[in-house]
Amino acid sequence: MSRTGGGDEPLLEVRELCKYFSDGGGLLGGMTLDPEFPFLKRRHGDVRAVESVSFDINEGETLGLVGESGCGKSTLARTVLRLLEPTSGSVYFKGEDLASLSGEPLRRKRKDMQMIFQDPQSSLDPRMKVGPIVEEPMKAHGMLDEEGREARAKELLEKVGLDPQHYNRYPHAFSGGQRQRVNLARALSVNPDFIVCDEPVSALDVSIQAQVLNTMRDLQEEFDLTYLFIAHDLSVIRHISDRVAVMYLGRVVEIADKEELFENPRHPYTRALLDAIPVPDPRSEGRTALLTGDVPSPIDPPSGCRFRTRCPSLIQPAAYDMTDPEWANVVAFQRAVKRRSFEATNRTAIRDRHFADAKPRGEAGSVVDEAIGHVAAGEWAEAERLLTESFADRSVCATDEPAYEVSPTYGESRHYAACHLVRDDAVAAGEETRLPTSAGGTADGSVVGNEADD
Repeated sequence: MSRTGGGDEPLLEVRELCKYFSDGGGLLGGMTLDPEFPFLKRRHGDVRAVESVSFDINEGETLGLVGESGCGKSTLARTVLRLLEPTSGSVYFKGEDLASLSGEPLRRKRKDMQMIFQDPQSSLDPRMKVGPIVEEPMKAHGMLDEEGREARAKELLEKVGLDPQHYNRYPHAFSGGQRQRVNLARALSVNPDFIVCDEPVSALDVSIQAQVLNTMRDLQEEFDLTYLFIAHDLSVIRHISDRVAVMYLGRVVEIADKEELFENPRHPYTRALLDAIPVPDPRSEGRTALLTGDVPSPIDPPSGCRFRTRCPSLIQPAAYDMTDPEWANVVAFQRAVKRRSFEATNRTAIRDRHFADAKPRGEAGSVVDEAIGHVAAGEWAEAERLLTESFADRSVCATDEPAYEVSPTYGESRHYAACHLVRDDAVAAGEETRLPTSAGGTADGSVVGNEADD
């Protein structure tokens, strides 16, 4: 499938969308564990579930949205549909800002925007038969009479691959794949233009996933539907999407045409996700870009590039002149100290463990020696502070927020990557290296950059 969108104007435009949640609720709200006394600390602030996200989706197009669990994909979907109130930003659907709507106008607009949820069981009322479930949206929007709704429900059940005779069955009588088809029929019942698919096949067996995806693709062409398709599985995204957006810790870090993103990924996080796709070949040499470390808290996300605390390609500060092996050892040591992932013994053992093959000299070497001394003395927090302030916080990845546009290798649509590693390519391509607005699409489905403050 290689559609590029059916219209010149985007059906959906998301601009600088943010969704924050309060972290102060409950007795233990905002409490975190700390390795030092008093061990429990209360952290104040908002959970930045979605921050400064922008993109466009053209008519007839499928934009795939992928990322790890907890990165904000589902929150973004619900905020786009106004199931959650946005903290700031705009969502334009057919040129109308949904944030300005409320009450009856918003309810009428939702007729054109539907959602398919992840769990096919919990999203269906077990007390209702399948027929009334499919008819319920039509009834809510005053569509057709009772006889007309029944006829349309049976027609849609057939369209999604079920028997119209299933009209009088309860959801428990169906398999997971069949229940998801019921959800699809319900979403189609009000003739929507846009459907948000929130991991609609993640709860299904692999063989059933392919059947449901093929049905969704056929229905998209028949009914001229536009999809925002959310998944954590890039194999699924590749099967159904036209363009792909990669999300990490509440922000879009890369967006490009499907072929461009899969064949020419520019962000280290995207490469790590692609490397995690299982390869059914026993001769494969294995994965090379597996991620380590924990995802930072969305209450206090890292400055600059949010992926920098786990990035395998953190850029060395300009103040130092270390070789690549030396810098790699410094980064690995700093992260190991932060995680307390090794046993502190004596200076020599720590130095041999982390810098046996390459130890920096000069100012960088002095900082490392001082940090090793702190660790040997059991002063982990002091060592962590010294290493972080001297190295990690001085990298351009920490001081500047990345937003670059590079020339694509496959196709002609623009390619956005929020990573400083591509800055030289962006300059060589004759593009602006710092772009004025958030990562998203223009009217032709292309991508613009991000200059929001962290």
